[in-house]
Order: sequence, then structure tokens, then C-alpha cells
Amino acid sequence: MGAVVYRHNRITRLSHWVNTIALTILFMSGLQIFNAFPHLHWGSKAEPEEALFSISAINAGGNVQGYAELFGYRIPTTGVLGAQFTESGPEERAFPSWITIPGYFWLAGGRRWHFFFGWLFAINGLLYFVYNLLNGHMRKFLFTLRDAAKVPSMILYYLHLRRESPQDGEYNPLQKMAYSSVFVILTPLVLLSGMAMSPQLDVAFNWLPTMFGGRQSARTVHFILAFGFASFTFGHVFMVLTTGVLNNMRSMVTGWYREKVPSYKESPLVAPPSKLKLVEPQPTEEKPQPPSEAPAPTVPQQQTPITAKPETTDERPPTGISTDTSTGESKEAKKHVAE
Repeated sequence: MGAVVYRHNRITRLSHWVNTIALTILFMSGLQIFNAFPHLHWGSKAEPEEALFSISAINAGGNVQGYAELFGYRIPTTGVLGAQFTESGPEERAFPSWITIPGYFWLAGGRRWHFFFGWLFAINGLLYFVYNLLNGHMRKFLFTLRDAAKVPSMILYYLHLRRESPQDGEYNPLQKMAYSSVFVILTPLVLLSGMAMSPQLDVAFNWLPTMFGGRQSARTVHFILAFGFASFTFGHVFMVLTTGVLNNMRSMVTGWYREKVPSYKESPLVAPPSKLKLVEPQPTEEKPQPPSEAPAPTVPQQQTPITAKPETTDERPPTGISTDTSTGESKEAKKHVAE
């Protein structure tokens, strides 16, 4: 098991859960607002027959059928979008009641929920950005070209098709790409497009709808970006589930995170098994051994003369000749005596 480290400070944890609640209510109340006029246009006009995208229903002989239409191509969506079947009978409704706030049709109520949590999301995000910019934490999760090369291997790791993680910092390449997209692209555009739909702000800042090509264009961009946030949320939850849900949840609630055991790649002392190479032994020159300091064995007088080597030789006894510890005589000497 790895060491337990303090990973997320209080500001990060608090802003994370505030954003979680705010984004959930913003998405559901936004669908309630869309239900009041379930058509998307580009430009400044909003004619239903000129819509780029629509969710509606038709009554064909008492049979209500829902559909979604994109650039004139109609897709049947009965039972999912366009028509909802209730106890009082079928009714035309773009998104079902279980995914909107409020659950019943109430445009004014949906707008109140949406505006309140929209400002909460903006203020909370601004405080989080300033705090992490000052303490230097912001640069840790900004996506770079060096991280882009590690994205494919990180995807294989999340799919459990790769054993070793390419992560070499606090955030992995996919996390950096997701967070950078949210901070640099999604969040600024979703705030500006939402402000461009406000009549009061359009009067004070008439350049807001112009930068999107009209209020209806801003509404279309806002709708698409809302589902961009939803996609980010699903990806974020998927990463949490695949990398240890209990450990990740504990780190975001208490701040403490148990690090994983370092892989072979992360440890400088151990090489990965896949990268071990067999090295053939190289022939080495035999070096002469220094003369032994042990006393030469005492050879008793024999009837048959034994030819002995000069005492000044530097050669050691051949390998494999053992010495009798009781008499100090070598086995080779005993053999000559027997002869």
C-alpha cells in the first residue's frame, strides 16, 4: 500500500462540491427553459420552420409521437423525447419531467433556479481560479503538447489494457485535457453566451450578442455547451470509478489520498520486467593468483623419489585437490606414497 498524503485543500474541496450542485441544477433548470421553446436557430430570428434543431411531437389520429429534427432530418423519439405519457394521458414535452427543475412545466420557476445557481457557479469558479492561480496550483493541470503524446496510453490504462500508468505528476494527461478544456473553453463561453441572452445585459453590453452572431445563435451555443459539461461530468465520474471510487471520494471529502504503489517505471531502482535484457557473458582473461601464504604441506620421506616442483614457483595447486585436515598431506602425495 502507498503512503497517505494530503491531496486537496479545503478551498478545492468546497468549490468542487458547490460546482457539483450548481451544475446539476443549472442543467436541469436549463432543460425546463428549453421546453418552453424547444427549437434552436442561428442568427437573430426564431421562426419554428427555420429551426436547426427541434424536439416536438405530432398527433397522428390520436397517437402522440415524439421526434427530434436536425437540419430537416426527423428521428422518432417517442417515449424518450418530445412526448411524455402520464396518468392523465400523453402530452407534448421536449424533455421529460424527471430531468427538469421544476418537474412540472413552469418557465418562470425554471428561470429563477437557473439564474440564481448561474451566479453561484460564476462566483465560485472565479474564487477557485484566483486562489489556485496565486498558490501556483493552476499550472499543474494545464494541458501541454508533452501531455498530448501520453493521451493514447492513458486511455489504454483506464480501459485496463495497459498495466503501467503514464502519469508522472499529480494529474494525468486525460485529467489535464479535461480540466483545461473546462477552464479555458467551456466555462468562459457558457457564461458569455448565457449573458448574451439577457435583454438587460444586451442593452448595457451590446457587443455580447454580436460576438455570437445574434441572440438565437448565443442560445444554440449555450445549449451545446451545456451538454459539453454533461459529457465532462460523465467522463469525470468514469475516471473516479475506474481508479478507485472510495479512495477518490475520501480525498475529495477529507483531503487525504492513498497513493498507489510505484510502478517499475516510476522506481529508479527497479527495471520493468519487459525491459530486462539478457546479457551474454563476455570472455575474461585469467589473472594469476598471488602465492598462497599457507605453509607448504610436509611430505614424508619415501622409498621412491618424488619429483617436486621448485619451491620458488608461483603456481597454486590445481583446483579440485583437497587437503587432509588431520595430517596436512595432500591426496596427491598419498597417491605417490602408495605407488
